[in-house]
Amino acid sequence: MNNKERLYSLLDAIADTQTIAIAGKPLIIDPLDQLNDRIPYQVLSHLFIRLDQEKVLKLIQAPESAKSITDDLDPYDRATDGCWHIELLTKFERYYKEIQYEPEYQEFTGKKPANILTRSNGNTLMTYEQKLDLIVNALIEARKATRKGQSTTLHINTTNGLDSLEREEIRNILLQLQDENALKVNSKTNRLLPLNQQPTNAGYFFLEILDGFDDWYEGYLMRKKTELENIYYINILRIYDVVLDINDQIQLRNKTTVYIHLIPSIIRFKALFPADTSGLRDEYCENRWGSIEYLKEKGIITDYSHSQDGWDTVVTVSFLLSKFDDFYKKIQDEYVKRNNNSDEKEEKPKTESLKIDPTKVKTKVSYNAQKGELDIEGKKVQFKKESFRAKLLELLLRDDKTRKKEWSWDEVIEIIEDTRDEEPNIKSKNKFYPACDGLTKHIASKISVNDLLIFNKSTVQINPKYL
Repeated sequence: MNNKERLYSLLDAIADTQTIAIAGKPLIIDPLDQLNDRIPYQVLSHLFIRLDQEKVLKLIQAPESAKSITDDLDPYDRATDGCWHIELLTKFERYYKEIQYEPEYQEFTGKKPANILTRSNGNTLMTYEQKLDLIVNALIEARKATRKGQSTTLHINTTNGLDSLEREEIRNILLQLQDENALKVNSKTNRLLPLNQQPTNAGYFFLEILDGFDDWYEGYLMRKKTELENIYYINILRIYDVVLDINDQIQLRNKTTVYIHLIPSIIRFKALFPADTSGLRDEYCENRWGSIEYLKEKGIITDYSHSQDGWDTVVTVSFLLSKFDDFYKKIQDEYVKRNNNSDEKEEKPKTESLKIDPTKVKTKVSYNAQKGELDIEGKKVQFKKESFRAKLLELLLRDDKTRKKEWSWDEVIEIIEDTRDEEPNIKSKNKFYPACDGLTKHIASKISVNDLLIFNKSTVQINPKYL
């Protein structure tokens, strides 16, 4: 391998490692395992140093064997495992993408970058999104070099990659941004000449970056961040789960307004709902809502509404079939691609189905009167079974009805002390608040849960978050 091919091998190894990296942790590159010891350690050291200096990555730890080579840089902690410990910077993605467009890279690896279409004559055809991304990145850099109060000069050259596009293509995309009030394309490329004498093929554009550009750019970055190919696998799974439900109902109803259950009777992907507990039901519902809102924001569905019925909620979804079907095919392809990509095995949870029994769900909190034991999500607290506090828990957690009820002080005293035939009095009421307060503090001291009860001097109930 020549040194350029060694760079290609290193970048591929870094990209492969990135797919299974833990968020917030350094990437670890093992020369023996990931590079098959094919790059001499001195060459590898120079490659890492170059990428560090170009701010493509940050070198955190270098192997002890590279000490003599890296000593002239800022001192690094030495890695005793023989590996390179790095952090990828924001420039890495752009740098790696540009490398992938090099014919030498494609010839050496036999790979083409994602979303590249191939003409029959072998030339590559960039997608609109790739062209827009190239132009926007060039715009950002050109804007940085613009003096205050001056027009921005967008050059068409190899440095920013715009020489790979036709000048008229660039102009048309810039005019689209002008229509969106992000910038204004100056009709002059030579300020000293009238419009009818302007050069026809200047190697640059004069642009006025408008006040609305920053807002436009924020929206652009958000759109890129939420594109399917950039979404984490677990979020692809959550969105795909909802899309499959909608698609099933289209086939059954033959309409563009369908109904789906917030919690279906069969959970397709167990990874989204690993166990049937109250807490996980709530989390699954929240994720389903998030997926529906994502589809609405992206224009995949036109509207949605729902009935207020807790876990039995039914959601009404409306859409244009053309847009929905196009997205359905895209997310199906993305799901298949992710599952077929061996590099992402560490990222993908198991996705077997789970059958839901609507009559059975594990509650977050329960009280065993025979044992005098309170259980809050697996954390247990013991009580004296005949104490007022224990009797209060037994009353509040007896069944679904008592769990949801707001109890008045006189109801509590009447049932616990069996005073149905007596008039409530101040002495009895004075027991109520200290009992609730003492119970809460006792639980907090044992398992650090201090919000099981919502109470005041007159009423008490179980906090709905534990239902």
